[in-house]
Amino acid sequence: MSKKRIILIDDEANSLDILEYELQVVNPDFEIVAKCSDARKAGALIDKEQPDFVFLDIEMPWLSGFEVLDQLTFLDFHLIFVTAYEQHAIKAFKYLAVDYLLKPVSRLELFKTFERIKEKNAKHQSVELKKIISLVKGGGLTSEKIPFSTQKGIEFYHPSDIVHCKADSNYTEIHTISGKKMIVSKTLKNIENLLYHNQFFRVHQSHLVNLDYLVSYIKEDGGYLKMTNGNIIPLSRSRKALFLERIHKDPE
Repeated sequence: MSKKRIILIDDEANSLDILEYELQVVNPDFEIVAKCSDARKAGALIDKEQPDFVFLDIEMPWLSGFEVLDQLTFLDFHLIFVTAYEQHAIKAFKYLAVDYLLKPVSRLELFKTFERIKEKNAKHQSVELKKIISLVKGGGLTSEKIPFSTQKGIEFYHPSDIVHCKADSNYTEIHTISGKKMIVSKTLKNIENLLYHNQFFRVHQSHLVNLDYLVSYIKEDGGYLKMTNGNIIPLSRSRKALFLERIHKDPE
């Protein structure tokens, strides 16, 4: 079996050396065909060498890792992003099952990454890369927008576009300010984790609301909320005190 050819791209020479060492420990048969510390040369290098794997830093001088991808004509390789920053883009990577490693690179995580790659269908490599590049061009991985997988594809919404979310078994209904309703194949808990740092509050086992779009809290019938889109959301008894505290009112 032929050796797997790898290109490493990172503006820090020390990071390149460490990654090369760890890769050879994980698998001595890996062939590091090039190490590149200048992002401006990375695209041409990948197209010329046509490697099996590319480890690509995200934050680099001159060009970002995303901009390097946008230059490529050769796309038939496995891509592993490498970053020192736990930024919002990492949420998108996790959601879309994109391979990535955080610096300093852990040998165990490196091993796990290759185990995951073994399970992937190699025929879809170029398709996946095209999808990532398309997302980058659309701002999906570099903005505050969040990707949501639907039956039709992937749609991007800023948290401020979302009024509330409703659980539907292993799916979630997402209601937007435009009046559109999306069905996504994620549980409400998954969606809550994606939106945890915004103005969202779990008011009920089945409901997550954006408090920016709360119109009123009605005490009748055990308590419920009215949203700007006209929808009525129940407020569970167990969440009432926390909800009132969140909106800066004393519990009754």
